[in-house]
Amino acid sequence: MNKTPSNGTSRSVPSSLETEVVKKEITYESALREEGIDEVFVARKLRDLSGAQGRRWNPKKGSWEKFEDYGTQLAAVREIAKILGTYSTDEKDSENENKTLKIDISAIPFRRERVEDISG
Repeated sequence: MNKTPSNGTSRSVPSSLETEVVKKEITYESALREEGIDEVFVARKLRDLSGAQGRRWNPKKGSWEKFEDYGTQLAAVREIAKILGTYSTDEKDSENENKTLKIDISAIPFRRERVEDISG
């Protein structure tokens, strides 16, 4: 069985005579950054998507109307929360008993109601 070298010729060529090609390592990250897609770009896109709106036809009015695209907004907010570390996605963290959990209750209305003593 006759082996054909990788350079496509039928005769064997010593590797020292093959043309050396300088290989530049290109990663996905470097390619994205070269195209201007970086952390700031992603943050702006997520901000835009968190307020996403769609359009739908209103047959009664005979026109297109804008509406909130809650599915897209929710997906964007979830990604933002992951980036900011708002909630943990790792199951090991939920099992850790020593982890401090901070709960913000500022959105809960605080009303003081009078408690009457019914004992007598």
